[in-house]
Amino acid sequence: MQTVFGSEDAAALKSPLRYPGGKTRVAKQLLAYAPEHEQYREIFAGGAALFFRKAKSKDSWINDRHPGLYAFYIALRDHFASFSAMCRKQNGKLRDIFDCWVARRDLMDAKGDDDLVERAVQFYFINRTVWGGRVVYDPDRKSRLYFSNPEGWRNLDNKLEQLKRISQKLQSVRITCLSFEQCMDDLSEDTFVYCDPPYIRDTYCHASDKLYDKSFNEQHHSLLAQSLGRTPAKIMVSYDDCPQARQLYDASKWRFIELKWKYCGRYAVTKEEKANGTKERKVEGRELLILNY
Repeated sequence: MQTVFGSEDAAALKSPLRYPGGKTRVAKQLLAYAPEHEQYREIFAGGAALFFRKAKSKDSWINDRHPGLYAFYIALRDHFASFSAMCRKQNGKLRDIFDCWVARRDLMDAKGDDDLVERAVQFYFINRTVWGGRVVYDPDRKSRLYFSNPEGWRNLDNKLEQLKRISQKLQSVRITCLSFEQCMDDLSEDTFVYCDPPYIRDTYCHASDKLYDKSFNEQHHSLLAQSLGRTPAKIMVSYDDCPQARQLYDASKWRFIELKWKYCGRYAVTKEEKANGTKERKVEGRELLILNY
């Protein structure tokens, strides 16, 4: 079986999605810490930035619990022509198209492979044009779905060219919509598992401020740490650097690497400061890589 180090794909790709907490801008930095491996699993895929950046393992598995995101990746892998054709039919006033997709509760409630291509286009269109890339299907947080980025649907030909390359890389990749516990079977010392779970700070946010459609509570964070602690696989976990994250992982068994980067879409200036002429500046986030190798 092919052995992969922390090497960049000769034709490295960027994630096609705008994703809260996405790692597109820092994927190369993360890749420097990747171990030698034969199998690869990304169990909180989101925008799957590391998967698209790294050299492809022969045995690859990406997973995410968001049903629309699952439909998007499956459609790209198995139905690219149909997906592309439907994207090209999204003509007219973008705000009206956005409102139509947001109103399709039937698609948001669908599971598995039902209405796959239509669900994939729905997810992609909303992701490209919604505020912050947040595609929230939770009906209690419908207010989070508001149109703010019409530029996200411009240059569709270029986007579809990129998505065609994404489709090619997804061939033979296992794609699932499972809980993280269901992705922990049959792990070996030759498996590299990258985990980018919901940020811990997101756990304590008000529901209207949460970044993800599928959020974590304290128990989820604890269960994840326990599950990862039992596996023989090589594990890399990305977290916001906070005391809770460090407490979850025993420092005698895990290695902590502190990183910093500017957060996309987050600014360190209040509305009052901005009104008084203070210049906006990107928030510098403190991130933590947690490794068992």
